[in-house]
Amino acid sequence: MTTVRFFFSFRSPYSYLAAPRAFELARRHDVEIDVRGVLPMAMRGQSVPLPKRLHTLRDAKREATRLGLPFGRVHDPIGDGAVRCLRVSEHARDVGRIEPFVLTASRAIWGEAVEVASDEGLRAVCERAGLEWAACRAAIDDPAMQARVQANTDELAALGMWGVPVFTLGDECFWGQDRLEDLEAALTAGAVA
Repeated sequence: MTTVRFFFSFRSPYSYLAAPRAFELARRHDVEIDVRGVLPMAMRGQSVPLPKRLHTLRDAKREATRLGLPFGRVHDPIGDGAVRCLRVSEHARDVGRIEPFVLTASRAIWGEAVEVASDEGLRAVCERAGLEWAACRAAIDDPAMQARVQANTDELAALGMWGVPVFTLGDECFWGQDRLEDLEAALTAGAVA
């Protein structure tokens, strides 16, 4: 089966906007989406100037409205929130619940202002995504989960990419939620991973 890697950050509004369409695209084309959660740019020593951050939020709000996704009640997951979500996402991948977790957690962060840095907030997200909280809580403290997140982050850098979302099909990279149409065209044309 063809695989599309999806480099994703819970702190990226564009990852949030891309996720539902990426999973739907995978179903339409019968391909596997391999979600690779990465640390936010700000946690990788890459600064983003304030004017760019403000523009990103305005632009993401416009896109969310166009796509019918809730946006604006935001609780920035930078730091512990991002780390906890990333580690849980690795567990979710292991138990076949990556799609519901990514969709539920990103919506909670960008549209519902859920504080995923807290056990209370993240537990509610995990349970809504069909995950057992005890296993998710264990994943948060599991060094192997952090090693996997770091490997994903390193893999993104090795591709010469820094921002997300990034999709890869074979050797081709598609950077940005606005490149999903290009990815779909490549899948339709029969590009092979």
